[in-house]
Amino acid sequence: MKFVEVIRGIGNVAFVMALAGIVAYVGDRVGHQVGRKRLSLYGIRPKYTSTIVAIATGMIIALVVTLGAIFASEQVKTAFFRLNALNAQIAELQTRQRDLEAKVNSGRLVFPVDTLMVPFYRIIPQSATQGARLTTIHDYYFFAVKYVNATYPRLGLRPYAVPADAQRRLSALADDLTTAAKLSQANAMLTVTSDQNLFENDQIHFAINVTPDIRYFQKGQVIAQLVIPGKSGASINIALVQLQNYVSISARRLHLPPFLSDIFQPMQLIPDAAQMQQRIEKPGTFLLTAYAAQDFYPHIGGIPIIIVLTQQP
Repeated sequence: MKFVEVIRGIGNVAFVMALAGIVAYVGDRVGHQVGRKRLSLYGIRPKYTSTIVAIATGMIIALVVTLGAIFASEQVKTAFFRLNALNAQIAELQTRQRDLEAKVNSGRLVFPVDTLMVPFYRIIPQSATQGARLTTIHDYYFFAVKYVNATYPRLGLRPYAVPADAQRRLSALADDLTTAAKLSQANAMLTVTSDQNLFENDQIHFAINVTPDIRYFQKGQVIAQLVIPGKSGASINIALVQLQNYVSISARRLHLPPFLSDIFQPMQLIPDAAQMQQRIEKPGTFLLTAYAAQDFYPHIGGIPIIIVLTQQP
C-alpha cells in the first residue's frame, strides 16, 4: 500500500512539473509573438507588453487548469477550501481514538454492545396502523428512558438524555421500510439493547430493536448436534456447553439478535448428566442432540431445548 502511495506521489510531482513546463512554454511563445508584432498595451513599450502578455497567459492557463481540477475532483476542492476543517476533524478523531483506547485498556465495561437493557418488551400487532405503530414505539421508548435512568446510574453510568430530534427518530422507525417488512410477516417485538460498549462514566445509550415475532423453531425440531467419541476422555459438561454454542450459531443464522440466540430456557437432559457421562466412557460413538422443547417465538425470551444423548449404531 505504501509503495502505491509513493508511486502516486511521484506521478503527481511529475504531472505538476510537466504542467509548469507547458504553461511556461505557451506563455513564452505568446509573449514572443506579441513582441514580434511590436504590439503596445495602453501605451506601454512593446518589450514590456510582450512580458506582461506572457505572464498573463501563464496565469490564465494555470487558473483554468486549477478551476478544472477543482470542479473535477472532490479531493482537490477539499485541499483548497476545507483543508483546515479536515485537519481539525482528523485531530478530533485522533483524540477520540486515544480516549477510546484508554477506556478499553483501563475502563470498566458495564454493558457490552447488544446487551439487553430493559427486561420488558412491547408487541406491535401486524394489523396496526402507522399511527398505532408510532404510539406503541413512542410509549415504549419513554418507558425505557425512565427505566434505564432509574436503574443504571447506580452502576456508574450517566443518565440517558433524550435527544432534541427524538420524535423525528421515532417517527422514522415507525415509517421505516424494514419495520414494515417485518410486520408483513407477523407481529413485531420491540426490545432495548445497548448500541455501543458502555463503560463507567459513559452516558447511557440504547437502541430499539424490531424483531418479527415469528416461529423460529418448531417443537421437536433438531437445532444442533454434536458427535462424541466413546472412551475419549470427553467431559459431558464441556460437551453440553459446546452444544449450546452450536444452538446459538443456528439461531444467529436465522437473524435472531444475540440477547435471544444466547439465552436458553431450563433444559431437560435425557438421560441426566451423570448417566450421560457414564455412557460416553464406554466404547462407541455418541450423538448429543438439542431439540426445540416447544415452538419458539422471540417473545418467549429464551430458546427452550431438550438435550438427548444417543448411541450411534
